[in-house]
Amino acid sequence: MKRSICIICALVMCLALCSCDLFDDSSKKDKRGDLGKLEALTPSGSTVITGIQLEHQAMWRDDPEIEQIVQKHGFSDTSEYYEFELNEWFELYIKSSTRDTFTCYVVKLDEKKDYKTITEDEIKHSCVFKGLEDQYPDESNYGDMGGFSVDKEKGGATGIYAVVIFRFGKPEAMIKIKVVPSTAPSASQVLKELEKEKDQ
Repeated sequence: MKRSICIICALVMCLALCSCDLFDDSSKKDKRGDLGKLEALTPSGSTVITGIQLEHQAMWRDDPEIEQIVQKHGFSDTSEYYEFELNEWFELYIKSSTRDTFTCYVVKLDEKKDYKTITEDEIKHSCVFKGLEDQYPDESNYGDMGGFSVDKEKGGATGIYAVVIFRFGKPEAMIKIKVVPSTAPSASQVLKELEKEKDQ
């Protein structure tokens, strides 16, 4: 009898844990919304960019590097990472079906703006960061397009931003990211840590 009760309790606990995992996954997706998802901006409604990934570059964060990200998640129309800290550098990697160059801009997202019709001149005036102009994705490094940041000193703040990618001077695609407050250690904290290491 005791054995039967133990087996029933174990089964109930397993079902409860499974249902919690299912709930957590769906709530995570709801929280994410369209952040990190590649959105085509071309008149045809499709893009030559076939896959995208973003990678944290902050020294104070212990996050996977691009090799691990690609090994675990590959390339698709959704980046595994989409939330970055203010002043944090992050790297953009893209896969494309063409051998074309791209120029990337980071702008504060304006929900009222139609990014399908935006010009490079317009976006240059509102961007907080402009990537290398007419850059080929570095195929020897997972399609690396360079590093980007939302810098407080350049007018950046927390909120939702878009990395808008241009091809041949026309908007090709965009990916929305979330910028959160920085957890970077202050200069005094770094100094204290260095002094601790000296004493050891």
